[in-house]
Amino acid sequence: MGKPVFVFIDESGNFDFTNRGTRHFVVSAHATRTPIKCGAGLRALTYEFLSRGLIDEVPFHATSNTVGTRNRFIGQLCATEHSCQVISLVVDKWRLEPDLCTPPALLAHLGARLVEELEQTFTFRDEVVVLLFDTALTAKRSAAVLRQLKGKLKSRTRTFRVLFRPVKHDVNGQIADHYAWATFRASESQDESWVRRLPGPHRIHWLN
Repeated sequence: MGKPVFVFIDESGNFDFTNRGTRHFVVSAHATRTPIKCGAGLRALTYEFLSRGLIDEVPFHATSNTVGTRNRFIGQLCATEHSCQVISLVVDKWRLEPDLCTPPALLAHLGARLVEELEQTFTFRDEVVVLLFDTALTAKRSAAVLRQLKGKLKSRTRTFRVLFRPVKHDVNGQIADHYAWATFRASESQDESWVRRLPGPHRIHWLN
């Protein structure tokens, strides 16, 4: 078997589907066969921050970090030769079909679409694909996502592992967080200043 492909997934925007919620919802997937290499610079930065007593800045989280920390974070992102790819999917919640307007349905739908995009990006052979979602949902909703997403993936021949793990536990998940946050700012507020600074390959797809 080839090296497993790890896909770290995080979201930005909220699950309020009324006009009081965010208009856009974003999921970003940081996919790599070499998560240790991809996260090396950020792990070193984590320990640097801890040695300086900057406990409030780690784990890295784009919405709560200072501008200076975000700049340092971007400077430590993995080099493109490490096989990593980032895919971001953006939806306009005001234009969603009614059957997608629940958190489990939307995340399962976007998870399946991410797999379609990954299959166009990576040359898969017999690798296991590990989909790691953040634990932003309740246990009941996470179980619903798992059930719906497995149903969407069962026709595929390769093995998928669908897991839920807090983004804060892995710097690779924190990479997905920063791409999701920057892509959300670009779509919701037309502020592209951060998304332009993030290194590629980064593919952004509007789904509606």
